[in-house]
Amino acid sequence: MLKKLYLVLALLVTPQLAMAQAFWIDYGWNVKPKDEARFMAAVERFTASDVFASFPGKMWFNAHVANGPDSTTHSFAVVYDDVSQFESFSAQLQGTKEWDRFRKALNATGTPTNETIYNHVIGFGDHPKDKTAFIGTAMQVSNPAGYVGALKDLVQIDTMSTLPGSLDIWAVMAGGAPGVTHTVVFGYDRFSEGQAFLREAVKDPVYVKKLTALGNYRTLLPSLWVNTPKKYGTAELSNMR
Repeated sequence: MLKKLYLVLALLVTPQLAMAQAFWIDYGWNVKPKDEARFMAAVERFTASDVFASFPGKMWFNAHVANGPDSTTHSFAVVYDDVSQFESFSAQLQGTKEWDRFRKALNATGTPTNETIYNHVIGFGDHPKDKTAFIGTAMQVSNPAGYVGALKDLVQIDTMSTLPGSLDIWAVMAGGAPGVTHTVVFGYDRFSEGQAFLREAVKDPVYVKKLTALGNYRTLLPSLWVNTPKKYGTAELSNMR
């Protein structure tokens, strides 16, 4: 995992990005239906092991509902308070029987599809650690500082106070699809509550105007929906907000 940690210095040109600490690694897998039970059993064995007991972060095990041509069916969203936690835990895992057994079991029941490293930029609303239905939209941001400023302007309006979940912006540090610089992640208890919010929000001309202004700084790319049937780790992720 460490060999993929190439920090993109160009993303550190704004105070918001420089101060961000929460660190997310997303591991995508393609698992055939016939192998799902064995794949999940491997996850359960590893997360119940002694070596995982010292895991300092939070891990969402996600089932993908829709993500277009991407072949990912499941993913692990592993979030730490900072990079040093990731480095320390990775060092603890190396050479252990549990880690070796876990990787072999996953490779025997699934095929890795992608790995992406993100740094947290800014977030609003509820804390995503409490949510289980996520909508992620990839973006190409041309002006990170301008985008963050426009987003802050948007979330101050009355309509955004009714957002039923979380909204977090993550900057891509390594990996991911070509051209993607950031991802906006909405977290809900149910997808339906997010859709209901949007139906009402677009009735507000101020909301529409502020939302449209974001287009001056970013281009929206494909979205995906995932459900989180299982979460692991007790971390509160205090450095996300």
